[in-house]
This record gives sequence, structure tokens and C-alpha cells, in this order.
Amino acid sequence: MSLPDVPWIVITDLDGTMLNHHTYDSEAARTALVRCRQRGVPVILNTSKTYAETIEIRKQLGIDDPFIVENGSGIYYPLDRFADRYGSTRDGYREVICGCKQEEISDVLGKISTPADCYIRLSQCSVEQCIELTGLSAEQAENAIGRDFSEPLIWQGTDEELRLFITELEKHCLTTLQGGRFLHVIGQCNKGASSQQVRQAFGNSTRIIALGDSPNDMAMLAVADIACIVNSPSSEKLAQLVQADIKTSQQAPDGWVEAIDRAFGMIDQL
Repeated sequence: MSLPDVPWIVITDLDGTMLNHHTYDSEAARTALVRCRQRGVPVILNTSKTYAETIEIRKQLGIDDPFIVENGSGIYYPLDRFADRYGSTRDGYREVICGCKQEEISDVLGKISTPADCYIRLSQCSVEQCIELTGLSAEQAENAIGRDFSEPLIWQGTDEELRLFITELEKHCLTTLQGGRFLHVIGQCNKGASSQQVRQAFGNSTRIIALGDSPNDMAMLAVADIACIVNSPSSEKLAQLVQADIKTSQQAPDGWVEAIDRAFGMIDQL
């Protein structure tokens, strides 16, 4: 099934952008999601979260558009509207894998020389440890631990050890992205490349409003037609890496609403 070209899509990060960095509250964002639906603008979640986490959040917010997980590592298209996408099927979605499987990443981490006490691996945490690190509920923590395509780390080593760690990962075709809480080890992928794939699925003339708050959102904002930085504890670092069209004064979720409203105002002036 092919779709007619969609003029605009929203591609958005979650933690610190739509969800409050500290409380994960998203209630205020619902008002802007209604405005997106009224305008016929799909909302694509592009997050470091896992498939299981993202499915649950989409359900809570009433979003049924394609979504991207684990920093661009996997794209999921609803089969009822995107049956022509390539890839395997998973729970009614077409799964397009852009990065590495978590098992491959784990194998590399077991081989390289960086001491294991330099970092804490989220996938090896207990639910209780994950709750302590993230503030998630027990169910949310369990979903966060179950990675498919990445390994989030709490880095505890020195800057020099980190430099050597990244160099060794690159020898194995792995890379890192710094998020709001974790250093993410992933394959050769990013949020920007996956955003471009989703843009093409909607139509060659489709334009992107992208919203992010952390350095791992840089590639996504770089491919956007309207790039929005939502104020957060990590947003100043992102602002040093990419030119934004919109910077919000408020933090998520109110900052997400502010960015959407300002972006739609820009579109209405075109």
C-alpha cells in the first residue's frame, strides 16, 4: 500500500523532550497531540527507549504512527498502512533493523580491554538497580532492561578511558551516543538516518518538524526542516552541536507543546 505524500510529520524524542526528564510526565503534551491529529500531521516517536517501552507509551498517548527505537536502530511501520516496507514482521509491524543486535554488542563488550568497572550496563541491572538509576516504575524498568539493539551505560571511568573505549568500539563497527542519562553503545546508525527513512515512507516531498533535547538527538535535528530544542538539563550541550529554529523556555512536557505551537505558527506563515 502506498501513501499519498504527507506535507509535514513530527519526529520527536521522548525523555526530556515530550516526557519530563525527572518525572516522565507527559500529560500536557496531549493538547498538542490533538492539534497534530487535527492537522493530519503524524507523530513519529524517535527514542533511545526499547520496543516494549515505546509500544506502551504510544498506547497511553493514543499514537498509532510509525516509531523508531534505540537511537535509530530499529524502525516499526504499522502493516495496515505500510505493507510495502521491507523487513520482517513483529506484532503487526514491519520491522526494519538499521543497527546491530544487542547480542553482538554484548559480545564486543566482552572482548575489548576496557575494564568492566568503568561502566554499569543497563541490560545487566536488576529491576531494583534500574529503578534507582532512572526513577522508572518496576514495569517500566523491566521493559527498559530488555534491549534489542543497544547497550546503555553509566560511565564511571576517566575521560581517557572513555576515549580508548570508543576507539576500541569503532574497530568493531560500533559507536556511542550520549543521551540525557546514559552513554548508548549502538551499531552504525543514528536518529537522523532513521528519520530520513521514515520521511521517504511518507513521500519524497514530506517535511520534518524534529524535537529533541540531548546530544543523541543531533543527527535527527540536522535533517529537519524545522529543528526544535526543548529546554532540559542536557539541552545546552545539544545547542552547541546543532543550529535550532526553535528553542523552548519551558521543559517537557510543556516545552514540547511550546515547540509544536511555534512550529505550526512558522508553517502557517509559509
